Amino acid sequence: MEVSRATKGALLALITAALWGVTGAIAGGVFDIVPPAYVSQVRAIVTVVLLVPYAAYKGVLAPPPQLWKFVLLGMNLAVVNVTFYWALELLGVGPGATIQFLAPIMVLVWMSLVRGYVVRTVVWVAAVGAVTGVALVTQAWTLDSSDMLGVAAGLVSAVTFATYLLYGEHLASSHKPLQIATWGFIFASMIWIVVLPPWTFPSDVPAAAWRDLLIIGVFGTALPFIIEFQALRMVASGIVGVVATAEPAIAAVTAAVLLGQELAAIQWVGVVVVVVAVASVERLGLSDVKSPTAIA
Repeated sequence: MEVSRATKGALLALITAALWGVTGAIAGGVFDIVPPAYVSQVRAIVTVVLLVPYAAYKGVLAPPPQLWKFVLLGMNLAVVNVTFYWALELLGVGPGATIQFLAPIMVLVWMSLVRGYVVRTVVWVAAVGAVTGVALVTQAWTLDSSDMLGVAAGLVSAVTFATYLLYGEHLASSHKPLQIATWGFIFASMIWIVVLPPWTFPSDVPAAAWRDLLIIGVFGTALPFIIEFQALRMVASGIVGVVATAEPAIAAVTAAVLLGQELAAIQWVGVVVVVVAVASVERLGLSDVKSPTAIA
């Protein structure tokens, strides 16, 4: 039986979620040695080093028209990455990853208010459920001031992740995934080099940490972003968003195995509530979901 285009897109999004979940947990183990901003910088630079020669080989390295759009993408990638890592550092991998997945709710609100999709009542019920789930997984009633900074970072990450999904869908309708990822990270790395000059990078980083940084750059950035943009060519950003909700559960399990960051029972309930809420929104909340137009 032939697999539909939408199914292929969803499977690609699931692969991306798995890669981000595992490498997010790995990143959480590096923060004691390399601060989150520098992890984001290395992530962007490693991606550029890998993608530029490959994009040249594939013939898609030429600067695309309206290059300013990719400057905006680079800014978005820089902000979403570092705020996500700040949330992981301050709250732990499971809670930090979960907050970001308010983003699909935000995408659906945008699609309702701006694109004119009819959104059913289940969306608003699920939105309340998602916020409740985030409160459970972060144990909001116990948060102190440093935790609140982590929550703020997570919320900024959620907003920029929602922007990335919508903007990535827009770019994927007229550009190839490899070109989008390459130029997005070229500008993201340029931003990081200005903000964090290379000579300020931490000294005496052990070999094991460099190994983890390379894993994050290759399997947590270069590969999954290409896959994600390919998914956005095949299926709407809202659907990609719901498939991405597998990431916090994957990240939490991986963090428990690799880092010993166990979640309490109530926090696992929160993870499940967020996943179910967002999945319900994406599966039942739209009267129609349009896939972006494919390009040759």
